[in-house]
Amino acid sequence: MYFPAKILLFGEYGILLNSKALSIPYPRFSGRLRMMDRSTAKHNTEEAGSNASLKSLLRYFILNSNKVSFLRLDQFQEDVSMGIYFDSSIPPCSGLGSSGALTAALYHKYASDTSLNDYQKIQSDLAEIEACFHGISSGIDPLTSLINGALLIENRYTTVTKPDLTAFFNTYSLFLINAHSTGNTGDLVTYFMEQYQEKEFRTKIDKEYIPAINQTIDSLLAKDFSSFPTHLARYSQFQLSHFKKMVPESMRKYFSDGLESGDFYLKLCGSGGGGYLLAISPDQHKAENYFKMNHLDYTIV
Repeated sequence: MYFPAKILLFGEYGILLNSKALSIPYPRFSGRLRMMDRSTAKHNTEEAGSNASLKSLLRYFILNSNKVSFLRLDQFQEDVSMGIYFDSSIPPCSGLGSSGALTAALYHKYASDTSLNDYQKIQSDLAEIEACFHGISSGIDPLTSLINGALLIENRYTTVTKPDLTAFFNTYSLFLINAHSTGNTGDLVTYFMEQYQEKEFRTKIDKEYIPAINQTIDSLLAKDFSSFPTHLARYSQFQLSHFKKMVPESMRKYFSDGLESGDFYLKLCGSGGGGYLLAISPDQHKAENYFKMNHLDYTIV
């Protein structure tokens, strides 16, 4: 079974502090668990490297077995020894949820109860697994990959629903912009949470950033596309102004140009620091002309 990449439309970093979040699967990239072919195992360094990573992950699970008691670790241990690996096309450190897809695959294969009735409980379990990669996880990336559908998270601890985004996609075009650099999610999340301990930054997050996330999502879901650009512009401007470590220096000009023209709005796609950025545009033609003129590497979502 394949597990898709994801795009976090809105909620990066804020979801860790109980903002709303909205995510969609991105099946252009995906991954699945497979068993190594013993006859070629010695020659496939990629498969062997993935298997070695799963061995390290198994050791983490064993040391933290109380946190992942919902996993059948005995079966996972047996499969790891037999050569299981994660065959993935999702570029790592790109903001597209490579660790989330792996987490979803592990949960699907090794969870004692894989019924998808209680999204909130599943999200909590997935967050425990993914925490081994990032130190802290909301669980939204792997949940999006697991159910392979759009998700609305009211906040980190409450309602999870499947929203209808048809009107949004009929009105706006989405693009992934490749920054051609990578970011380390764990380091950036740690940095963000450390910054959040500072009173001035915490006030800006609580009073400006989280409301911008929530209002952007609320206007989208209400199909209020007259106020949506205003909220989205605040969102983009906040990241440009206050997420200096997350927004690559090479991309800052394009944030500013989009805000000035209103032809598109750039934002992080995940934790940032590199990888992909997400551009949201009310006019696909104008946005594409700009990206081509500036030689940006873009893909229409």
